[in-house]
Amino acid sequence: MLTLRTSAHIPTHQHCRSFRRIPTSTGALRTRAGGRRRLQEWTRLFDAELRRLWLDDRWSAHVGRVQSRQSRRQP
Repeated sequence: MLTLRTSAHIPTHQHCRSFRRIPTSTGALRTRAGGRRRLQEWTRLFDAELRRLWLDDRWSAHVGRVQSRQSRRQP
């Protein structure tokens, strides 16, 4: 739980590189936040790889269609 009594308790973040360095407790465990962040990153990488494979498949299908049209036009 976050407990702030006055605005003096809110840091300016000018000296912090990461909000996780602030000693104020927000109730969220760092390990849980780190796990969520890792899961989001893995999901992002997995989605990017699936998209790359899908685009590769679509490009191969396109090239195949173009080559078959060209071979039909040539006597």
